[in-house]
Amino acid sequence: MNFLKKIQETAVQDGQVALFYIAQAGFCIKTSAGKTIFIDPYLSDACERLFNFKRMIPAVISADEVDADLYLITHHHADHFDPDTVPVIAKHPKTIFVAAPDCESLLLELNVPKHRCTILKEEQEWEWEGIKIRAIFADHGELAPDAVGYLIEVDGIKIYHVGDTAYRPKEILSSLGTTVDIMIAPINGTYGNMIASEACRLGAEVQPKILIPCHFWMFLEHVSEEGKGDPATFLKESSMLPGGVKAKVMAPGELFIYSIQGTGV
Repeated sequence: MNFLKKIQETAVQDGQVALFYIAQAGFCIKTSAGKTIFIDPYLSDACERLFNFKRMIPAVISADEVDADLYLITHHHADHFDPDTVPVIAKHPKTIFVAAPDCESLLLELNVPKHRCTILKEEQEWEWEGIKIRAIFADHGELAPDAVGYLIEVDGIKIYHVGDTAYRPKEILSSLGTTVDIMIAPINGTYGNMIASEACRLGAEVQPKILIPCHFWMFLEHVSEEGKGDPATFLKESSMLPGGVKAKVMAPGELFIYSIQGTGV
C-alpha cells in the first residue's frame, strides 16, 4: 500500500497511537484525533548534494505528499533538518514546526513564517491540541550543541524520541524524569551517537515498554566496524533488556499501533 494512503486510512482508536517508520531517524505519529506528527523525516537527496552521502533507502513518501500537523526537528543536521524537504512542507499553511534552537535561523531563511515556528530548548514544554511536547537533553557534540530529544505525550501515551545523542544516562534520566511507553534510539555509533549496546543499556535504565532502534541503513558513512548501525546487532544486544521491555525493529514504511494497555499490533 502507498505510504501516504496507509497513514490516511489507518484508524486510530482512543487510547492508541499509530507509529510509522520513515527510515533513518524519521517517524510519523498519528493520533486518535487524526493529527499527524512528523519527526526528523529525511526525504530528499540533500545529504548527497551537500556532503556526497548517497541515500541507500528510497524515500517511502515524497515531501509534497506529507500532510503534517506538527513537524518536529531535533537538530540542524541535514538528515534531520532536511533543507530540501522543509520548504515544501512549509507550503502547507496548517503545519507547525517545533524545532531545536539551532534550527530557528534556518527555518526563517527558508521562509517558514515565524508564527508557525516553536523553538524548544532543553526542558521547555509546549502543548497544542492535547499534544504535549517537551525537549529532552541530548549530547550530540560540538557540531550540534543545541540538539534535543523529544518527549511526546498524547492520549496518555508517552513517546520518547531520543534524537541524536551519545550515551549519557545520568543527564538523560534527569531530564526525562518520567516513565515512557515507547523509546526510539539511534544505533549507528558514528558522529557521536550511541551504538546498539548503549541504546539497549539506556533502554534498560529508562525501561520503556517498547524500544525501537533507528538511524541505520541510510548512508554507508553511518556503518562502521563492530556491527555499528546494524539492527541485527541491536536485537542480539536486546537480550540484556529487563523483562518488561520489548525490542522492536521496524522496516521503512512499517506501521505499529500501540495501545495504552501496553499492547501493539
